[in-house]
Amino acid sequence: MAFAIGAQQVSATTVTYIVGTCVSGTHFTKIQLALDASPAPDTVKVCPGQYGEQITISHPVTLEGISAANGAQARIVTASVMNVNTTDTDGTPAVAQIFVNNVTGGDVNLTNLQVNGQGEGESGDFFIGVLYLNSSGTINQVTTSYQDGTGVTGFGMWIVGGNSKTSVTIENCSVHDFSQGGIFATTTASATNLTLALKNNLVSAVSGGVDAFFLDEGTDPTVTANTVIAGTGAGIVMVATEGSIMGNTILGSQLGIEVASDGPSVLSNNIYDTIDVGIDVGAGTLKVSKIEHNLIKSVLNPGSGGGTGIDLHCGNTSSTLVNSNTFMDMSEGYGNAPSGFAGSDTYLSVFSKIATCSSGSIPSKASAAARLKLATQSSEQ
Repeated sequence: MAFAIGAQQVSATTVTYIVGTCVSGTHFTKIQLALDASPAPDTVKVCPGQYGEQITISHPVTLEGISAANGAQARIVTASVMNVNTTDTDGTPAVAQIFVNNVTGGDVNLTNLQVNGQGEGESGDFFIGVLYLNSSGTINQVTTSYQDGTGVTGFGMWIVGGNSKTSVTIENCSVHDFSQGGIFATTTASATNLTLALKNNLVSAVSGGVDAFFLDEGTDPTVTANTVIAGTGAGIVMVATEGSIMGNTILGSQLGIEVASDGPSVLSNNIYDTIDVGIDVGAGTLKVSKIEHNLIKSVLNPGSGGGTGIDLHCGNTSSTLVNSNTFMDMSEGYGNAPSGFAGSDTYLSVFSKIATCSSGSIPSKASAAARLKLATQSSEQ
């Protein structure tokens, strides 16, 4: 007996809104109006121009800047009144220009946008260009800049995991002129629940003592093919116990890469013109992490005539995990190496290949920075 089963074809209708009038469609004058419209949009496309708004996204959507004619990029700037829309765990007010707030059921994607923070300067506030809180999605071809007003603690992008497992990709972005951190990732949960892919970004930290990337416990980041200019701060600080740092270029930092926990691997990075240390193994003892095939060139340290390529901090670290690195133009290749350490490495114009440990001290793990949580109410600044 044969059975014929008929299938009814169902087509899903997508909703697209246009902010501006550069293309045909359903038009809005403001980005927030389009996001809040009914039916809820799947895509909001933004015409070239300047939009003085503070944006909150609470449902899955793609927010996309349009390249039309000779128009400039869609540029989100500070509104005349900026509202506190979250706080850190200590209650410090936080102001986000784009706030993706606990979105479930799909992704929030941002693409081809510029987020400019000039003009925001409420002393004591955290000021963030793009904030994802317990939400997934992709940030592609987005520029954040000038989150560095007087008295603010400014971040280009802050990604926060929460109670559910989330995944965020940041790619092909430019992050510059921030006062505290470029791309910062953390979580409010105790277990690892935030997966990150950070690739092909340019992060420039020109202010003194700030970090380009800070990746906290509870995150699982892969940091690949980024270019980092870190000034007198750190290029990449990896506190996470999972993930990897591969194929990045780090220029002119105080400290190139900080490995603050055992677990992540640091492979095939190019680190140039650091002031103090190329790679700092702040975790002390390594049992899992591999540090291999990195090029560290010109560690300056003007006070001593040259710095250290890789500082092992007297930890019980084996050369089976740390090897095949290339050192050029510095005082020490390996600093504070344990007794018997002998990696298979390349040394060019290095005064001392391996400086063994003399103090026996191991630094404490890098401290996690303040985590964000949703504020109970908003207040005007």
